[in-house]
Amino acid sequence: MDFFGKEIRQCTVLVGDNCSVNKRLANLMGVPLVGCASHKLNLAVKTILAPYEAELEAVQALMKHLRIINAAAKLRFATPLRPVLRQETRWGSTYAMLKRFFWAARVHFTRRRRPRWNNAVSRCPTKVKGTFRRARRLQSVAMALQSGDLDLIGARDLLNGLIEQKPSVKSVIGPSANIVRSPIFEAGCCKVLADSANILSRDERLALRPMECRVSAPPSEDSVVGSSFAERILKKRKKTTPAVTYPLVRAIPPTSNKVDRLFSTARAMLGHERQALTPFAIEMLLFLKTNTLYWDVQVVDRCV
Repeated sequence: MDFFGKEIRQCTVLVGDNCSVNKRLANLMGVPLVGCASHKLNLAVKTILAPYEAELEAVQALMKHLRIINAAAKLRFATPLRPVLRQETRWGSTYAMLKRFFWAARVHFTRRRRPRWNNAVSRCPTKVKGTFRRARRLQSVAMALQSGDLDLIGARDLLNGLIEQKPSVKSVIGPSANIVRSPIFEAGCCKVLADSANILSRDERLALRPMECRVSAPPSEDSVVGSSFAERILKKRKKTTPAVTYPLVRAIPPTSNKVDRLFSTARAMLGHERQALTPFAIEMLLFLKTNTLYWDVQVVDRCV
C-alpha cells in the first residue's frame, strides 16, 4: 500500500473467507468483512455431498487404480484422457473426477469392453449418477460465481437459489448464517444494488456510512428563468436535501478468487530457480501477470 500511496485507514471493507484470522483482522481495522461467496459455496458443497461420500470414495479408489501402469495401459487403448483424482484443495475436482469417470465408462460401454476394474462402482450406478447430477449443478453455480462482472446481489441470488433447492445449506450460505461476520453490511449492499436504498434500516445506513456520497440536486432551469428577482432570493433560503448514493458498493467483489489465484501463481512461480529474485521483482512480475488485460507487447515496446 505504501508503494501506491495508500494507508490502512483508507480501507473501508475487507473481502475474504469468514475465518477467524480475517474476522480478527476486520475487528482490528474496524471495517466490515464481506464473506467470499466461493468459500461459502465450498461449505455448502461439503454439506450436500456428505451423504454420498461412499460413492465418491469408490470412484476415487477406481481413479487411483487407473493410474497403475497396467490399468493405465488398458485405458490408453480406449481414450487419450487420464484419470482425475479428487483433491481437497481444488474445489472443482469432485465434479471433474465424476465427469471423467462417466466419460470413460461411456467409451467402454460403446466398445463392449468393460474391464474388470469397473466392478468397484457397478453395484451403485444409480447413486453415482445422482451424485454426478448434484455435482454438476453445484459446479454451474461455482463457475457463475467466478464471473468477472458479478456483484454482491448476483452472488446472493445464486446462493439463495441453491438454498431453495437444498434448505439444509442455509446455515452456511444464508444471509444471516453464524459464520457471517457483517450480515447488516452485506444486506445493506444488496439493497443498494437492487435500487432500494430508500428502505435501508438505521443499522444498515450506519454500516454503509463510510461509502455514502451526498450529492445536492442543482436547481432546474424552469424555476430560475421563470422567476422574479424576489422569488430567486427567497428560493436561495430553501436548502435542498442532498441525495445519498453509494457508488463504491458496486466495486465490492463478491469473492476473493483473484487473491487466491494470485497466491497460487506466486507459489508456482517461486521455484528453486527463482529464489534469488528480490521481493520488488517478485511483486512486479505478479502485478504484471495479474493485470495482463491492461498491457500487451506494444505497451512494453513503448515503455522500453
